[in-house]
Amino acid sequence: MFEMSIAFRHISSRRRQTFFSVIAVALSVAVIIVITSMLSGFMDNLIDTTVEKQAHITVFPKENEDEIYLYHGLEDYLTLQEGVIAVSSYYQGEAALQYRHNVEGIIISGIVPENEDRVMNMEKDMVAGELQSLIIPGDNIILGSKLAQNLEVDIGDTVTAQVPGSSPTNFKITGIIRTGTPADETSAYGNLRRVQDLYNAGDIITGIGIRVSDIYLAQTLANTIDQQTDYDAVSWMELNSEILTMINMQKQFMIIFYIMIFSISAFSIANILSMIVMEKVGDIGMLLAMGTTKRSILCIFLLEAGILGMIGVLVGFVIGYILCLVIVSITIPIPPEMYFGLDHLPLLMTPQNFIIAGVFSMIINLIAGIQPARKASKMDPVEAIHSV
Repeated sequence: MFEMSIAFRHISSRRRQTFFSVIAVALSVAVIIVITSMLSGFMDNLIDTTVEKQAHITVFPKENEDEIYLYHGLEDYLTLQEGVIAVSSYYQGEAALQYRHNVEGIIISGIVPENEDRVMNMEKDMVAGELQSLIIPGDNIILGSKLAQNLEVDIGDTVTAQVPGSSPTNFKITGIIRTGTPADETSAYGNLRRVQDLYNAGDIITGIGIRVSDIYLAQTLANTIDQQTDYDAVSWMELNSEILTMINMQKQFMIIFYIMIFSISAFSIANILSMIVMEKVGDIGMLLAMGTTKRSILCIFLLEAGILGMIGVLVGFVIGYILCLVIVSITIPIPPEMYFGLDHLPLLMTPQNFIIAGVFSMIINLIAGIQPARKASKMDPVEAIHSV
C-alpha cells in the first residue's frame, strides 16, 4: 500500500516535530488514564462506604405507624423475593450513653447478629471483640469506633444506657466496629430481644434491612415491595440521591475535561500535518500529475494523523500505567472522617480506562487531520508543481 509508505516517509522527515506531537498525545492519554483511574477508585470507595455499609433496601413501617408488627411473616415474604440474598430485622431507638463523666447521644440498634452480618458485612468491620457476643440476649453492647473514642472506653468497660421512660441500664462493651462512615460516632448495637426489652417494646421492630444480588435493581424491588405490602421500602439509591447526583456531575465534567485535554494534542497533530502539506506541495503535485487520486492523497494524510495518534496512544498507555503504579505506592494521609471514610488517595486501574483514553484520543486526532488532508487532496497539480 503506497499510501502507507508515503505517510511513514513524511512523518520520519520531520523527526523533531513528530517527537513533540507524539509526546503531546502520550501525555494527554496518560493524564486521562490517571484521572479516570482516580475517579474509578473514588467511585469504588464511595460505593463501598455508602452501598456496602448500609442495607441495599430498607423496609420502614407503614404510613402513620412507628413500628412493624407481626414482622416474621414479612421476613418470609421478603426472603422469597427474587434477587434477595439476606434479610435482617432490627429495633432502633435513641438513648444516652454514659461512662464516668462522658455522655454521648446514640442510636442503639437491636439486631440478630448472624442476619445483620449477612446484610451489612459487620464482621469484617470489627476492630475489637466479636459480633457473636450479641447472640445471647444479655447486657452486651458493641460501639462505633468514634463513639468509643469519645466516651474513652475499651473492651470490657461498662457503660450506662439511659432510655426515656426506663431505668438506667448497664451494658458491657464486647466489641468495637469501624465502618469509616459518620455512623461510627453515634451507633451502638445490642441483641434484638434485649433492646426490645430496654424500650418495653415487645416483639416488634422498627425496620428490616435487605441485601440483594444486584444493587442496581434495588429500586425496582423496593417499588414492588411498596406496591405489594404497603410498607415503605426505600432503596440505597433514594437514600443516597445526592451522592449519585454528584457522581453524574463528575462524569459530565470528565467529558468536558477529555475534550479540553485532547484538543491540545489535536492542535499539535493538526500543526505538524499542516506543515507537512506546506513543505510537500511539490510532491503532492507530482503525485496528482502521475495519476494518484485525490482520495489517495486524503488517505495519506489521514494515515499520518492515525500513525501519530497510535504511537502517542501506545506511549501514553505506558506512561499512564507507570504513573498509576507510582501514585498507588504513595500514601497520602487523609483523616477518615473528613472525606467519605478515605484514609488514602484511591486509584483503580481498569482496562476500560485505557480503552476510553485510547479511543477518544484516536477520534480527536483523526478529526484534527481532516482539514490538512482535505487541503492536500484539493490541490491543483499544475499550481502545486509550479509553486515549488
